[in-house]
Amino acid sequence: MASTSTKVTAKKSILTPSINLKGHGKWIRSISYFPDGQRMISGSEDTTTRQWDLKAGKEIEEARGVCEERIYAVAVSRNGRWVVAAGGDWDRAELRACEVGTGIMKTFKGHSNRVTCVDISANNMWLASGSWDATARIWNLDTGKLVAGPFKSENWVGATRFSPDSKKLA
Repeated sequence: MASTSTKVTAKKSILTPSINLKGHGKWIRSISYFPDGQRMISGSEDTTTRQWDLKAGKEIEEARGVCEERIYAVAVSRNGRWVVAAGGDWDRAELRACEVGTGIMKTFKGHSNRVTCVDISANNMWLASGSWDATARIWNLDTGKLVAGPFKSENWVGATRFSPDSKKLA
């Protein structure tokens, strides 16, 4: 059998850095855009979430009291109403949602270990969470109540995602 080789050519990137945002003191684990595309939320191992004005290239507001442990995941709902932060440590799970317009904070209790991933359904009603406790859960964002789960996994859950019609969870 004859061997063939192909020459790899470098291509110019279509992406170029436009701003450099500074503020977190440790690794940034997750970011999520607001629907307007002009703002972003970031979550870090320094236990903070930060909101950024991407046009101005600076922090809008710091939300330090969101989680007491490392933050592993953040999400913004498609309507911009909710910002979710998730994290924790070995024996402590943290999952909180802030209603952007009112500042009201909701805490979701049920996981027993750090929460590593979240997703908000396209209809902005449901919050999915996955954890090192080897479970995934679905919560109602308005009430804060568990609506489905826990769904058990063979190992810790590192990713959750709703289908585009919000009828399935992977």
